[in-house]
Formats: sequence, C-alpha cells, structure tokens
Amino acid sequence: MSLVKGPEVANVLVVDDEPAIRALVAKIVERAGFPVDSARDGAEAIQRLEEKSYAVLVVDLMMPNVDGFALIDYVRQRGGARPAIIVVSAGDSAALRRLDGSMVHSILRKPFDIDVLGDLITAAARTISAERQQEEKASEGAVIPFPRENVC
Repeated sequence: MSLVKGPEVANVLVVDDEPAIRALVAKIVERAGFPVDSARDGAEAIQRLEEKSYAVLVVDLMMPNVDGFALIDYVRQRGGARPAIIVVSAGDSAALRRLDGSMVHSILRKPFDIDVLGDLITAAARTISAERQQEEKASEGAVIPFPRENVC
C-alpha cells in the first residue's frame, strides 16, 4: 500500500556526504518500505529534485558544495508541493536554530537510533500524504482547509 497517491509514491531522498551513513539511512528507508534514492551533497540532491518528486528528504546539514541549509532553502524557494524534511545532524544547537521551522518535519542528532529514524520517515510520509489528500479534496471543493500553526 502506498502512502502517497499519484507520481509521489512516498519516494524518499537521502542526502549525506558520508557514504556509510548514506548507505545506512537508505537501508533504513528500504526497511520501512519506501523507494529510496540518494545524493552525496545538496547539488546532487537538487538535480534529483528536478527529475523526480519526493515525499520525504533525509538531509545532513554539513556537506561540501551545497550544504543542507542551502538545500532546504532551495526547496522552500522552488514552491509547489514540499516534501517533509528530516534533518540528521551532528551540528550544534546554534546551527540547528538557523533552520526554517516551517520546512523541517523533525531533527535527529547523530549518532541516531535506526528504529527512531524509520519511525520518523514513516510519520513524515503519512503527514505529507494526508496534507496532499486534503489539498486534493479542497481543490474539488469538498473540504475547506483550516490553517495550521507550525509546531516544532
């Protein structure tokens, strides 16, 4: 059963410059039952986002070339349907406070528990699915969306 209708079948993009972490997170995503792609930095992630839709992004903040902050900013600026973003970082609290709370579904610090990450990915995919289904119903005139407050 897919959690997201249409071309966005809960695809997940894992973005991390450390090959071992990227492979581990991709395996966690697969175990959670979602199709997964990966990118080694924000620049490669942007290329993938231009080619395919993703329901969830799992993003490391500290990467060469285009870092996680710039990738999140790119997603915010591009408009359209936004994926849920899960940040996995070893960064300090000051760096994490720079994040746009309206863009980030959750933050998980390295080292992380693999079961917790799997649960967060599933929750993020379900959240995105529910939001998109509500948008579809609203566009059909069946439901009037009620504004939500951002919860961090």
